[in-house]
Amino acid sequence: MSNHNKTDHHKDDELHITSYSEHFGTWVSLILLTFMTVFISVYGADLNTLTVATALFIASVKALVVAYYFMHLKYDPRIYRVMLLVVMALFVVFLIMLIFDYLTR
Repeated sequence: MSNHNKTDHHKDDELHITSYSEHFGTWVSLILLTFMTVFISVYGADLNTLTVATALFIASVKALVVAYYFMHLKYDPRIYRVMLLVVMALFVVFLIMLIFDYLTR
């Protein structure tokens, strides 16, 4: 009886196999986003506030890519993606509040 419960518990878990092309595409996107961050930090030095906001946006996109592919959020239930989007939305709201506070001082 206990063996039957163990198989029912793992019944909902599906195996997923990711291809090398998917990993390579994820790696290329992370490398390109990193180059964009470096390019903005080196050549966008005249736009201090915009440079920081852009770098934070690119870092957020990289975090989403890592969570979606490498942390397998792509294969998890939808509620986890919704929770991640809520956290990212709160991050954007707090970032906007911080920028307004910085600009009004």
